[in-house]
Amino acid sequence: MEAGKKRIIKMTAAVLAVVILAVGAVLSGMAIAQTVKVGEAEDHKISYEGERLNVIFMIGDGMGFDHVAAAEAKYGELFFNNNADVEGEVTTFSRNTFGPTDSAAAATALATGRKTGNGQVGQYCGKPFESLTETALKQGLAAGVIATEGVDGATPAGFSAHTSSRNDKDGILSDQLESGIDLFFGSNAERYDGLQAQIEQAGYDYVQNFEELEGAQGKIFASFEEILNGSGGRTPSLAQLVTSALDVLSANEEGFFLMVEESHIDKCSHDNDLSGALEHVRQGGGGICAKYRQHDRHRDRRP
Repeated sequence: MEAGKKRIIKMTAAVLAVVILAVGAVLSGMAIAQTVKVGEAEDHKISYEGERLNVIFMIGDGMGFDHVAAAEAKYGELFFNNNADVEGEVTTFSRNTFGPTDSAAAATALATGRKTGNGQVGQYCGKPFESLTETALKQGLAAGVIATEGVDGATPAGFSAHTSSRNDKDGILSDQLESGIDLFFGSNAERYDGLQAQIEQAGYDYVQNFEELEGAQGKIFASFEEILNGSGGRTPSLAQLVTSALDVLSANEEGFFLMVEESHIDKCSHDNDLSGALEHVRQGGGGICAKYRQHDRHRDRRP
């Protein structure tokens, strides 16, 4: 009986040792990531020769290299994957020891260059991180956030809010309305239509119909019933919204920063809907870029 107890104790100790080693490895990796300064990294600055700086940050929610490869196998060359002057990769792992990274932590990594725990948006344990959007506004650029779902989703929130939980929808909206961001375009009209007074009180022109965007004044908060393959009204397409956003943001002589998320790739993947996921990869990357090229030629302007 005594020998049996000793074996159990030894096995338990061995398991604990493995867990401690695993935790130590993860924590040391995070420490290394935190101590790397941008100024010490290889310089990949893009020279724009004094012209206005226009940045469009396109994100496919839940999209990985396999999604891109499968979409190219089905549809052929994707504009966004073969025409960049500079290419690179970025890690978006969270501070969580176990389990996969969620969209909140991944978006925070993309928006701020800093790692956080799953569920946290634009901050870590109460410490806010400055996002690319905030950096752009500080430099005098215009800024916009677009998502095919509600703009209080984890990814758009990562570029426009600082909350301890991605589920704190009211806190996210409060941060967004105080952010100074020039435009928010998204769906989930059922939620936002009831908040119109709050949004307008914060200084935003609330828009419910795509055709109303042209006449909107100042900062714009647009919410639609659905953003997929529509043709306007309450159900516009993502490409239409990006074109409208470019018209609005281009009025700033210093340039702009625009974050665009195709939010449905991840949801289709969760449902094992490969065809749907690939269609959203195509609509997000190919559709937007085709519209941007048309807009660019029309205005005789280079991004």
